[in-house]
Amino acid sequence: MPWWIALFNTLAALASTGFGVAALVKPGMIAPQADEGTPSRFYPAMYAARAIPLGLAVGIAVWLSPASIFLFLLLGTAILAQVGDVIIGVLHRLPGMITGAVFAVLCHGAAVLALL
Repeated sequence: MPWWIALFNTLAALASTGFGVAALVKPGMIAPQADEGTPSRFYPAMYAARAIPLGLAVGIAVWLSPASIFLFLLLGTAILAQVGDVIIGVLHRLPGMITGAVFAVLCHGAAVLALL
């Protein structure tokens, strides 16, 4: 895989990881307000539980195992997770979520194509 594709994958993965950490620190950033006006911590925590380990795994694996079946499967999983984020962003009209997830899908998709 070309180094620049690995770099873009790392950037996309770190951005996803960063949003996972931010969701834990400030849940109101991604969660709707609860009835009493406080943000729910449940869904941000669920997002973080997926985003942090998956983002770290992709960010590291593109450099350590650049031509393995493991990386191919990991990138496929990351693509599916990001496509889910795109769908959620479209349904809830969140342009920032859509843009970030589309960028990640393109980066991970380019890496998968480079592995073929």
